[in-house]
Amino acid sequence: MLFLKTLSKIIAPHLSRFQKTQGRSCHSVFDFKELLQHEKPDQFTVHPLTSEHHQMALDAIKRHYLSEHVLVRARKMDLNDRALDEYLVSLMKQGNSLYAKAEDDAVAGVCVNFASSQVDPRNLRVYAQYRQDPNIKDFLCFTAKLQETPNLWEAFKQTKIFEIKMLTVLPEYRRQGLAVTLTERSKELAIDLGYKVIRMDCINPYDYKVAERCMLHCIVKFPLHKLRGPHAPYIKRSSELNQCVRVYVEARAQIDAPDQTRLGNKLELESLIE
Repeated sequence: MLFLKTLSKIIAPHLSRFQKTQGRSCHSVFDFKELLQHEKPDQFTVHPLTSEHHQMALDAIKRHYLSEHVLVRARKMDLNDRALDEYLVSLMKQGNSLYAKAEDDAVAGVCVNFASSQVDPRNLRVYAQYRQDPNIKDFLCFTAKLQETPNLWEAFKQTKIFEIKMLTVLPEYRRQGLAVTLTERSKELAIDLGYKVIRMDCINPYDYKVAERCMLHCIVKFPLHKLRGPHAPYIKRSSELNQCVRVYVEARAQIDAPDQTRLGNKLELESLIE
C-alpha cells in the first residue's frame, strides 16, 4: 500500500502535464490526415491528360521514362521514330492518363494509364511487324509480351485490366511524393470507372517502391531473360540488363481457387510466363 502511494506521488505531476498537453494538441485518427495536409500543403495539382497535352506528355515520357528503359539502353534506340509516337498517343487517346502541375503551372510529372483487353497484345504485335526500325519492332513486341505476362485477364476472369503503364516525374520535382500521388490518383480513377483489377509492371530500381507504398501486391517476380515468346527480343541471362520484373496488382474481383493459389503463393512461375 505504501508502495502504491509513493508511485502515485511520482506519476501525478507527469500525468498532469500530459493531460494539459493532450488537451491542447491531441488529434483523433479522423482528422490526422487534415493535420498533415495543414503542415505540408499540396504543391502539385493532378489533371486529366487531354489531346492538347499529348505533345508535352510525349516529350516527358521519352526524355525521362523511355530513356531509362532496358531495351532503349541496350539498343541505343532512336526515340524520335514516328511509330513510337503513334503508339504512345494511342495509349493517351483512351483518356485514362494523368499529369501533374507544380504551383507555377510547370509540368511536374506524367502517368500514362491504359485499360487493356486480351486482344491488345496481339494487335500490338501486328502493328510492330510493319515497322521499319528493327529496334522499334523489338520494343513493341517486348511490350506486348510483358503485357500478357502473366495473363491477368484469364486469372481474374476480367475483360479489361487497368494498367499503370508509364510513370515519370521530372528530376527537379522528385523525392516529394509526386509519383505516389499520381499512382494513387490513377487507382482512384480506375475504381471510379469500374475496373476491378489494377496492374503496375515495375522494372527499374525505384518504381516498385512506389507500388508498395500504394498498397499494391507483388504477385510474381521474374528476370527478363524468362520473358520469351513470338518475336520477343532475346535478353541473355548474363546481361547486366537482365533485371527483375515485378508485377504488382490490386484486385477487387473474386478469383477462382486454382488461380488464387497460383497468384497468392507465386507458384508455377513458368506456366504464368509462357
